[in-house]
Amino acid sequence: MSDSAPATATDTVLVEFPATEGYRGVGRLVLGGLASRFELPVDRVEDLLLAVESLLAHGVDGETVILTVDAGDEALRVRLGPLVDGSDVSDPAVARVLRPLVDEATNVTSEDDGPAFAELLVEARHRRDG
Repeated sequence: MSDSAPATATDTVLVEFPATEGYRGVGRLVLGGLASRFELPVDRVEDLLLAVESLLAHGVDGETVILTVDAGDEALRVRLGPLVDGSDVSDPAVARVLRPLVDEATNVTSEDDGPAFAELLVEARHRRDG
């Protein structure tokens, strides 16, 4: 018998779609559906969608966007990218937009020093009746 706590359940969805503006609705649809399933109130879903839209407008690198959403017991975690070289969610102009919309925004890179992705976090405390 192990003394470690059991892992929390997490639903993960990964969607890859063309980076052109006409396909952004795909990302919004997937993210909106998962945020709703996570039981976020409508205003928090809209905030999260606005944060993602802001990142997409700031620029992604390449012809496709990769959107990964992890819905766990503690939080909804959204990873989006790859970001254009030099993009940083801690940049004052970007942070000013993201700070009121999500609980946390960070840049993450893959273990092999691959492209940077933005990671947005909305805590479970925002859930309806939670």
